Amino acid sequence: MRLTDLLQLIDDLNLNTKFYLKHDDKLLKWGKLTIAEGKCLLLPGQTAMTKQKLIKLVGRMRGRGIPLLMVIDQKEYSIFGLQIRENTGQAILM
Repeated sequence: MRLTDLLQLIDDLNLNTKFYLKHDDKLLKWGKLTIAEGKCLLLPGQTAMTKQKLIKLVGRMRGRGIPLLMVIDQKEYSIFGLQIRENTGQAILM
């Protein structure tokens, strides 16, 4: 998945939607976003990223066609899907 794809998929979501990363059946709060070497790296953290914060970080950025990768235990993993749980206000990248 690319950053552009994610932004299109979440366009209709509430600004307070919180994002999580799913890896090996574990649900981790997506806490940090880093752009490095033509990649958008998503790292777990203490507080879950919200749609509002994400838009603030990358809304005016150029070159948003970069791949999204989650970084767990210093290893990069591709992201292939998004699960939206409207009743709990969660969006889960996996």
